[in-house]
Amino acid sequence: MRLCIVGIGGAGGKITQEFLGNEDLDSDLLSRITDAQYISPGMIQGIWLEADKNDAKNIQHFFGDLNEGCYPCFYIPHDVVADGCEVHRIVREKYGYDVKKQGFVRDAQYLKAIFEIFDTDKEIQVIVAKTMNKEMIESVGGNGANSSASFSQAPNPIFDSAWNVIRNFTTLGDGECDGILFVVSFGGGTGTGFINPIINHIRNEGKADYPVFALGILTELGDYADKAQFSKEGRRNLAAISAIYDLLTKGSGANGVIIIDNQILLDRFGNDYPSANRFIHKMMQPMVAARDYPDEIPPSQAIAQHSSGGLSRPPIFVPLFASLPRSTNPEEALIKKALSEEGKLFGCSPEQADFAFVFCRGFIDSDKIRETLTRETSIPPERIWPMRKMGEGNNEILILLRNPYGGDPKAYLKEGTLENRFCKLITMALQYISQHPEDLFYEGKQEEKGKKDGKPAEQVRLTEASKEALKMFFFGPEGMGKDCFGKTSGFAFELKEARRRLRDGEKPFFHNPLRIFYKEAKTEDDFKSKIHEPDKDDIARAVDKRIRELIEQGLIKGL
Repeated sequence: MRLCIVGIGGAGGKITQEFLGNEDLDSDLLSRITDAQYISPGMIQGIWLEADKNDAKNIQHFFGDLNEGCYPCFYIPHDVVADGCEVHRIVREKYGYDVKKQGFVRDAQYLKAIFEIFDTDKEIQVIVAKTMNKEMIESVGGNGANSSASFSQAPNPIFDSAWNVIRNFTTLGDGECDGILFVVSFGGGTGTGFINPIINHIRNEGKADYPVFALGILTELGDYADKAQFSKEGRRNLAAISAIYDLLTKGSGANGVIIIDNQILLDRFGNDYPSANRFIHKMMQPMVAARDYPDEIPPSQAIAQHSSGGLSRPPIFVPLFASLPRSTNPEEALIKKALSEEGKLFGCSPEQADFAFVFCRGFIDSDKIRETLTRETSIPPERIWPMRKMGEGNNEILILLRNPYGGDPKAYLKEGTLENRFCKLITMALQYISQHPEDLFYEGKQEEKGKKDGKPAEQVRLTEASKEALKMFFFGPEGMGKDCFGKTSGFAFELKEARRRLRDGEKPFFHNPLRIFYKEAKTEDDFKSKIHEPDKDDIARAVDKRIRELIEQGLIKGL
């Protein structure tokens, strides 16, 4: 599997830079003089999607502008919407959202709302179809993007243009990458809103088995954070849980969400973010590096099927990593180190995992990997899938444990468990929702980092229709009164239910996908009927799952 690395937002770009570093020519000038091809380790390719043009153009110096034919490159999807054009104007007038606002609103709901506005508002869809698609296709097509990409869903200029530039790197277009790895920060707020809309394009092209993973860094504990985020703990926790919720409840979404706890990285590296980013790159090398063992090149479709097989929602994958000097019979030592506190990149209960990928580099025996990991975790050997690659230097192992939690109703009380970490995250997010409801509608004191002509950036001013939609999204029909807070429906209710499931030892803990803007939902009764309404992806997955069960039971024969 050759992955296209798509970094989204500030943190995603910094980590993606580690994956795309040139292994042969460090000099851009020399590369241009010799007309050399840019080659990254493992021949991987990728792109950085950013919302803040100033950060992309003036602060960093690794990614070049896609519009200038550079590689590795950044792309600003918001630029496809011309300032003051009809689409820009009418979205702002009807909803109060500014689709040109780049990098200033640190909120996971902002891009989600914009995506759903384009997805639900027929008037805006007509305007986009008439005025935007041709211009958008031509603008990105001239830079190598596949201009023949079909629009099988509601036209959406920002997200459609982002997919067009990514598509060209993949086998779905003219490229060689047969999988995508999104890299984002859970807590920054600007990155994760791109992922599900882009996955929609992939699935709408009929590629249900095209592997798509999200590598997300969960925000650390406490009020201190990377100062570039301009965000306090409560706000970051709400952004993080909102982003994770959206990814884990999308029925036909990512094949898995690989989650790393930034608190663990801070404990290990302090505030040395470059070292932490280099470690993330090193940790992922067994998965993304080239040089598979001879005759052991796993089909990317098989990886996708194993990742989310039998599940109706995307799973969580917890990474465990170990690197040791070359030795004979290294399997047991590698696995024990990976399973130790030193090896875990997120707290979890490995014995509760229902499946494990094991990516190895070096001279390692697959049968011994299965035997040892089964002995250490009780995961059945048939639920362990080792993939070996040739390596240099140390033997390395990356274990991705699928949904390693649940079954223990007291786990949430124990430090170092997934249940404990998520219960804390949810509790802090709920406290922030309760204590700062004005911030949910951008009416509080926003810490925006953009200025024009020396003046603070213009504040968001949502319309009443948008405010009502957000109230319904967060609090349900009961509203945000203290006595009715999250009582029967809405995001606050779903978070409370998820925390209850975690405390009861249930999995999965997120169940129901939520929207801010619903198609033709005009009353509270409409909203109630839609909030738990399964979509076509849910139905298809349920049917597929039932068919597999009947085949396994011998009641019907497979094709």
